[in-house]
Amino acid sequence: QTHPDKPAIVIAATGETITYRQLDERSNQGAHLLRSLGLKRGDVIAVCMENHPRYLEISWANQRCGSYLVCISSKATVAEAQYIIEDCGAKLFITSPHMNELAQQLAPRLPGRMLYMVGEPQAPYRSWEREREQMPKTPIADESAGADMLYSSGTTGRPKGIRTALPTDPIQTPNLLVQLASKLYGLRSDSVYLSPAP
Repeated sequence: QTHPDKPAIVIAATGETITYRQLDERSNQGAHLLRSLGLKRGDVIAVCMENHPRYLEISWANQRCGSYLVCISSKATVAEAQYIIEDCGAKLFITSPHMNELAQQLAPRLPGRMLYMVGEPQAPYRSWEREREQMPKTPIADESAGADMLYSSGTTGRPKGIRTALPTDPIQTPNLLVQLASKLYGLRSDSVYLSPAP
C-alpha cells in the first residue's frame, strides 16, 4: 500500500519483475480462486515447481486463505511426491511445465484432487493464471493467516509432515520473525533481500 510500484520480486535469471501492487492483486485473485474451488481454512495445497515467479503469488494466496502450503522438492520422484500429497491430504496440487514429466505421471495417481499448472498447462492440468485472472483483485471476505506445512527429509524412513496450529491473530498482525530480522539486520522498506534458496 505504501510502495505499490516498488519491485517485490525480481527473478534473477530472466529479470522479470513483479511489483508490490501486482503481488497484492494476484494473491487476492488467487485467494478468491481457492475459495471458488471450495478450499477453506485448514485445507492443504501442495506445490511442486522450480524457482518460479508464480510461486510467491500462490504462497501469498495461501496465506490469505488460512490454508496450509506443502512444498514438494522439484527433485522428488513420482512415488515421493504422491506419498506427500496423500499424507498431507492436499485437495489441490499446483505444478509447472518444467515439472511436466513428473506431473503427467502423478495425475492418474491423484484421483479426486484438483490439478493446476502455471504457464501453459498440459491436460489434465488446468491453468492457474487463466482462472486466477477471472477473479476480483480485492481481498476475500474471510481472510485469515495460513501457514507452511513442512516435511522432514525422511532420514528415519518416509518424510513426516509437521503441521503447526494456524495463527489466530488478525492477518495484518506483524510477523514476529520479520520484526526480529528487521531489528537484527536493520531491514527497512527500501531494503533488498537476495534469496539463494532453492
